Formats: sequence, structure tokens, C-alpha cells
Amino acid sequence: MAAIGVLAKEAADRELLGLMLGEFGHHAEGAGRLEEALEFARERRTRAFLLVDGAGADAESLTRELIRAFPLLPIVVALKVRDASRAVALMRVGACEVVAPPWTPEDLKASVSKGLRLQGTFITAASAAPASRSSLWYALSVALFLAAGLGVASLKRVEEKRLAAATRVDRWELPVSHPAGLAFDGKSLWLVDWFTQSFYALSPKDTAVQVVRHQTAETPVAAAFTGEAMWTVSADGTVTRHMRDEKLTPLTRYPKAAPNSAGLAFDGLYLWTLDARAKVLRKHLVDRDLSVLATYKWRGVKAAGLLFDGKTLWSLDAADRRLMRHGLERPEDVVEAVPLPEYAEGAFIPTGAAWDGSRFWTVGEAKDGKGPARLVRHKEEAF
Repeated sequence: MAAIGVLAKEAADRELLGLMLGEFGHHAEGAGRLEEALEFARERRTRAFLLVDGAGADAESLTRELIRAFPLLPIVVALKVRDASRAVALMRVGACEVVAPPWTPEDLKASVSKGLRLQGTFITAASAAPASRSSLWYALSVALFLAAGLGVASLKRVEEKRLAAATRVDRWELPVSHPAGLAFDGKSLWLVDWFTQSFYALSPKDTAVQVVRHQTAETPVAAAFTGEAMWTVSADGTVTRHMRDEKLTPLTRYPKAAPNSAGLAFDGLYLWTLDARAKVLRKHLVDRDLSVLATYKWRGVKAAGLLFDGKTLWSLDAADRRLMRHGLERPEDVVEAVPLPEYAEGAFIPTGAAWDGSRFWTVGEAKDGKGPARLVRHKEEAF
């Protein structure tokens, strides 16, 4: 059983992490301030420290202070907010492991165990060296210290690369070049390609193509799903309701019901369309005429997509490369605008967006229109 210090400003964090460490067979010593942590570290022969970054605590400065007092003591940092750049910064100042939220027993146990394996020495009171020790003994001590330092630095560099790979945004190239929209049916992502007049069902796990459905009678530009139907809109503004069968059998067509559409979404009651030319959001009643109940001004630059996340509407602005959230009571107001840095380099233009129940996805077309399209799964914390 190892004595491990838990330094966290909030008592709830100390209690949670202490309980987890106890389950692993360790003895946790909680502290809310650095001074307390240093005091019991000297008294209890603490073998590692677990710090919480966030909620008013700066683990970067705390890590520096602990390393200054105990140079070879392993330090594990638990982040309150998932942030790859922050994790790398913490490892650069001396943290041997960084645990991203949500904290799980598995992740915490692996990180603490690795930190203990990297441990240099126990914390002990320094004693005076005998005068008879030779210069060779000191030379060997210095050599061992330098070797340990180089080993730890090498492990940290490896860990930085591992962490950066684990937290990167997922991107995939697709076997199409002209994506126009994206939708989620509860199991699969559906890519709309106007050039091939097709719909591609993609696996959210690895984006493998599961199904391809050709619709030669229309040029689709957007899609949305309800419990029993798939709705599509074509380039001429015709909205079509399909059965959710193998052939996507058309059930009802609404000619020119949604002109210049750049997006289609269903909020559980109403169907919404986004007119890219007039820059308006239209709220449709799902009746035999797909009647327009209301029209709202859309305040973006270049409309490219529309989706419903279970609570509110989001629209995609291709010019500003951002997703905009709209309140259902006042859809003309932009409640939040989230930039999409994955498109900042300008090589791809976002053309569609979807919500899978936990993450946002976008699809982009190569700027020259010739290369493969790109599918992006975005970071949760960005939203």
C-alpha cells in the first residue's frame, strides 16, 4: 500500500479521488492547500501526488512547487476540463501522467500505477554524508542522477506524443468528392452526395460505408430523420418523405416546398429548412402541404447545414467556418457561435453537419472540388 497525497481545492474532488485510491489499495492523504500537502508529505513518506487542475487550482504552478521540494516524486494531474494543450503543458513542467475527465477508476489506476513505477526515491529527511566518502562515490551519484533525469525526460516525451494522439480530433477521408449534407438516423451517419445522387450510410465507429442508396430521380442536398421516415430535399427545392426501408422508397413529394435549401432538420414536431439564398429559416407543419408556419431571418454568411441536437437548432456557416445555435422560441437570434478550427487552414469547406447524440460531426468538400471529402468528429468540450 502506497501513501499518496491528493491536492485539490474542492473537498468533493478530494473525497472522490481518495475513495478511488482506497479501492486500489493505497492510502490517500487529502489537502486543500500546498502547505498542507508539503507538511504531510514530509511526515508520511508520500510516494506520489495526485493534483486536480481547475476549479480555482493551478496544477502547473503546484507541480513546479512540489518538484522544487521533492525532485523525483511522481506527480499525476487530474484535469477538470479535457484539454490536450493543457495536458502537454503540465507534462512539460514535470507531471508524469495526466488524467482527462471524466475520471474513471481504470484511467486513474493506470496513471497512478505508471507514476509509481517511475518513482525515483521515497521522501526522507536528508542526512549528512560521511566525510570518508570518496570522489568516485560522488561521481557515480551524479551519473545516476543524470541518467534518471534523462530517462524521465524521455518517458515524458513519449507520453506527450501518446496524449496528443489520444486527444486529437478524428478526421477521415471519404470515397466521395461532392458532399452536400450529413444526417444521423440513430445508428449511422448518412452522407448526402449531390454529384452521384446518392446517400451513404457510414459507421460512426470507423466511418466504413455500410449502405449506398442511389436516388437518380433527384439531386439531393440535405437529409433528416424522423422515427419512421427519412426526409430529403433536392436542388430544385422538392422535399421527399421516404420509407426507412432498404430502397428508401419515396412516399410523398412536396414540389418546391424548400427552395435553395442548404439544410433540413426535424425537432420532433416541426420540419425546419434553411434557405441559403434568402437567408431565412422556415418552420414547416408536417401536413399534406408542408405548410410554412413561420419564417425567421438567418444571420450567417453562407448557409451550409442545419441540425437538431434534441434541445435546440444549430446551423452551419461555411464562410465563417462555425456552428451557430438558435433558440427555438426566437430562432432568428444566435445564442452561441462555435468556431470550427479544423477548417481554419482553408483546404476544406464545410458542407454539412450532424449530431449523433453525444458529438457533432461535419463533412467538408476539398476547396478545389477534386480530392476526397473529409469527415470530422469534433471535440466534446468545444461545445
